[in-house]
Amino acid sequence: MTSHSELQGEIAALSCLVVAFASTLPLSSQLRLWAAFERIADPLRDRLGTDELRGFERATISLSSKPPSPPRETMGKGSLS
Repeated sequence: MTSHSELQGEIAALSCLVVAFASTLPLSSQLRLWAAFERIADPLRDRLGTDELRGFERATISLSSKPPSPPRETMGKGSLS
């Protein structure tokens, strides 16, 4: 039998895969992806219990968070050499 912790690890791995996949899409596709997600998720939210909904919303926020921007080049911009 799979433990709760193992399931959380599996879900975390799937979440990483989904975010990695979504981040490779053009911006217009990313926007359509999240709109489609919301259309599918809304009816599901109505069927979830309190604990399930809390976990679902936490995962949704995590998945939709924008990955950190790459560092900006600052060399030669406003610095004295």
